[in-house]
Amino acid sequence: MSLRSLVTPSRVAALLAVGCLMCLPGASAVFAEGPWKAQVVDADSGQPLEGVVVLMYWIKYTGSWAGWAGGEYHDAEEVVTGPDGRVVIPRRWVFALLPWRKVSREIVIFKPGYGQWRFQGARDWDQLSAWESKAKLEEAWKRFEGEGVVLELPPLQTREERLKFFHGPYGHAPTLVPPERTGRLDEARDTEARDLGLRTR
Repeated sequence: MSLRSLVTPSRVAALLAVGCLMCLPGASAVFAEGPWKAQVVDADSGQPLEGVVVLMYWIKYTGSWAGWAGGEYHDAEEVVTGPDGRVVIPRRWVFALLPWRKVSREIVIFKPGYGQWRFQGARDWDQLSAWESKAKLEEAWKRFEGEGVVLELPPLQTREERLKFFHGPYGHAPTLVPPERTGRLDEARDTEARDLGLRTR
């Protein structure tokens, strides 16, 4: 068999495709993450919040010519803060053995009557330049996975604010995450729904 017969257009295209996928940002094989440590507080009073549900979940994506697509459930961990508002999410090993697969980490933090979480001090970052704000955010995520951070939950003052957050994109897990991994979050959302006069599950 000649070399020319081996080097066909289809084989060249396949090799180029694999090469491009391996160069996609975020592609990796096996890596460790965590543990994540935080104290959750009321954004107004600064007091620790008990009973806050923290759900961290991981979604697998597949690379394509257009980028990453095709989300698939990988893993999840659900914890609840104690009286001191503290929480620890255990260390995780993440496997994405194929170079055209990546695993993305997401987080949901929910307590009835409160809105979207933020790192303590994040409101001041809006006054910074774009690159300074990005650097602050990256530093906060590193501390989250290191010595720990303080997370703030803003109390929602009106029923309209609570309804908007309840029906918005941040206070619930995607349907990709199995319901058996979101039991505490579902219970907290049911509590909020009852308080708002909504139908529960």
